[in-house]
Amino acid sequence: MTLKTVDFRVKGKVQGVFFRVFTRDTAQQLGVVGWVKNDPGGDVIGTAQGDEEALAKFKEALWKGPPHANVTHVEFSNEASLERLQFQGFEKVRNHR
Repeated sequence: MTLKTVDFRVKGKVQGVFFRVFTRDTAQQLGVVGWVKNDPGGDVIGTAQGDEEALAKFKEALWKGPPHANVTHVEFSNEASLERLQFQGFEKVRNHR
């Protein structure tokens, strides 16, 4: 099993539509670990780690999003192989107000 890590940024109508909950739930179903949070600029950002196959499905899901989202673009960066996962689970990070 090849472990990978990737950072992501999702653009479009992705805040206020349960995108972070969708992302966390999808990650947990696929066995992906990491985090997701709202970016002050209106995007959703995060880091995901897991085996290659699970991450491919996770990345695909980010393009779809939950029913009320309108994803216009997804950027993936810093993709790399890992010796071991750096997170225990997948966390929906709350923004401080």
